[in-house]
Amino acid sequence: MEPTHRGAKEIKRRLRPLFSLLVSFMKTASSLLSPLGVPSNLLVPDILVVDDDPALGDLLAQLYERSGYNAVSVRSSEEALALMEQRNIDFVIADLKLPVMSGTELIARVKEKYTDVPFLAITGCRDIDLAISAFKNGACDFVIKPLDFARLLESTRVALQTTAVHMEMRHLRRFLKDECEFGGMLSKAPQMRRIFAIVRAVAATDMTISIEGETGTGKELLASAVHSHSSRGSRSLVKINCAGFPESLLESELFGYEKGAFTGAVQSKAGKIEQAHGGTLFLDEIESMSLAMQGKLLRVLEDRRVQRLGGHRSIHVDMRVVTATNVPLAQLVTAGKMRRDFYYRIAVVPIHLIPLRQRSGDIPLLVHYFLRRHSLATQKGIKSISNDALSLLMAYRWPGNIRELQNVLHRAIVLNAGETIHHVDLPAANKDAPRASECNVSIPLKQWLVDKEKQYLVQKLSDLDGDISLTARTFRIGVRTLTRKMNRYGLRKAVYKKKDLRT
Repeated sequence: MEPTHRGAKEIKRRLRPLFSLLVSFMKTASSLLSPLGVPSNLLVPDILVVDDDPALGDLLAQLYERSGYNAVSVRSSEEALALMEQRNIDFVIADLKLPVMSGTELIARVKEKYTDVPFLAITGCRDIDLAISAFKNGACDFVIKPLDFARLLESTRVALQTTAVHMEMRHLRRFLKDECEFGGMLSKAPQMRRIFAIVRAVAATDMTISIEGETGTGKELLASAVHSHSSRGSRSLVKINCAGFPESLLESELFGYEKGAFTGAVQSKAGKIEQAHGGTLFLDEIESMSLAMQGKLLRVLEDRRVQRLGGHRSIHVDMRVVTATNVPLAQLVTAGKMRRDFYYRIAVVPIHLIPLRQRSGDIPLLVHYFLRRHSLATQKGIKSISNDALSLLMAYRWPGNIRELQNVLHRAIVLNAGETIHHVDLPAANKDAPRASECNVSIPLKQWLVDKEKQYLVQKLSDLDGDISLTARTFRIGVRTLTRKMNRYGLRKAVYKKKDLRT
């Protein structure tokens, strides 16, 4: 027992000063994704140890775990490849002498499929030629038994630092897929993630869904997500903007017509309703539909049969209906612009998309995602945005929502030189700025600034429903700092929660 105990103590003694080697790297990795709101546990590199010696494999895994990494140990190349299919791996360290599939062959397989994952080879002192061969085949480095733990950790740090951008992208893709992405929509706001959960639950049914939201909030994207996540996803998603046609033309577009039904009808044509058979019919801007047209469409929705203009035959249609509107449907009913029976037919599952100003914490996520997918940004090598520019974007109210954000970023990409965007053009922001003649010049500048800070705090707390954490992130200050400011101005969180608001 004593030699083993002494050996363990010696290993601990040798490892203790090495743990600090990783601190700088972990800070660098955290800075890469923290603006996106990615949880810190997702910033930690995932390391795969491959060794047929259980004692050594487990020891190396423990070494990496104690050094701040996530690590897993397997006994063969086959297990390693199977694991890499199931989860993201950022670094592989493997013995070159493995049963069945050798470590050299494993390098070739890893490099063929995971080109940006560094591979560290372990070899014996008599196998230098094998190690050099592995190095030539794609290994980033090799270590020789008996292992020098200091050199092993340093080699790992350097390799991960060199491939940090690729690791960032892997972790970002995983985070977006698992936590923030749904049908092409991105959000980490609790309100939006609740919407994603609702859509996932009802998509598999044939329930009619109505989507309400301001222009640019992503209503069409959500409609597409409903369709693609349903059993009808392999069939047609037929879209029509009801505001894009005069009433007479809208009727022929929806219902179709027979040859000779009217002047110019030189041949029969199936309407959008008929085309949606087996799939989904998406009616955008349904608030523009007349009461008469609502009555005709209501009959189709109830009977599931459609008759072309000028025709005498009823055609059976099996379709799901999704509607979208910029105006709350209940308001249309109250104003007499929507039939109550039509409203109840289409608003079976109402979904309200919140505007971007109420989820400004999503803006860093959206910006970085947009930059990485924009072809011109890739071509020009634009990879990031400055904190000052990002703060401006997060403080802006975005009347055009995500569509406006995309336009602003596209303009910034076109005009930008260098890897980082430092300037964003927000022309509409100047319209809300007070003119010099409107400023009360009779009060001291310090008091004017205090008044403006309080006004700004009130506006943001209202927009974000009193969410202290989200408001603090929007201002890029700590929660305690925000709380102190609220106390100073006599602002109470409960006042701004939606459930406490009175209409």
